[in-house]
Amino acid sequence: MRLDDTSPAPWPATSLLGRLTPAQRDDLLSLGVRREFGAGQVLIRQGERSTHVFVLLTGHVKVMSESDSGRTVLLAVRSRGDLVGELAGMDSSPRMARVVAIGAIGVRVLPFPQFEGFLERHPGAVRIVNGSIAAKLRSATDKIVDFSSQEVPVRLARALLRILADHGRPVADGTALGIPLSQPELAAIVAASEPAVHKALAELRKHGVITVGYRSYVVHDQALLREFAELPPSP
Repeated sequence: MRLDDTSPAPWPATSLLGRLTPAQRDDLLSLGVRREFGAGQVLIRQGERSTHVFVLLTGHVKVMSESDSGRTVLLAVRSRGDLVGELAGMDSSPRMARVVAIGAIGVRVLPFPQFEGFLERHPGAVRIVNGSIAAKLRSATDKIVDFSSQEVPVRLARALLRILADHGRPVADGTALGIPLSQPELAAIVAASEPAVHKALAELRKHGVITVGYRSYVVHDQALLREFAELPPSP
């Protein structure tokens, strides 16, 4: 089954498409053109002056930023139903990050004027898009606070909890992260060295919190993971 704009499968409730009304969603998905990208292909290059917007129909992309020193930081992972690249057209600034496909993906590519027209036709969708942007800003702020004040094991545990909240899927013995990530990519997410992340994962495995496979992770005890993250228990 193709999980795209013609699929009967529901869009993730936390995604932008999942929050839109059926009429809003149908209008947005009628715009632009459908394109497919293979694993590792670049959708957006950091610094380029383009303004088109991507609606993710299948798969996942990683959003990365490269500093002046050449260090790459993995800012976020976006999935089916999410919007990518909407900021450049809003403020006419160069692209802030590079966006790369994780595996094969399908998208709809919209020229920014079409996206603007969609927002003009659907004032209710403006609130949803603004809420999506606000959530991205909150996540980025949380990461800045973590990076400046927490050690690597705590940063890693909090990053895993964020990924679970956004992309997790139930499996027989816990919750899978839901996206394929290598340990170097996890290291980029928490702005740490690979050996430090490997050591932190080993500690989580020792306590039965997580199982690590090839680019896959299953969390068996989210309550204990919250303890490692130095966060209060879930309500």
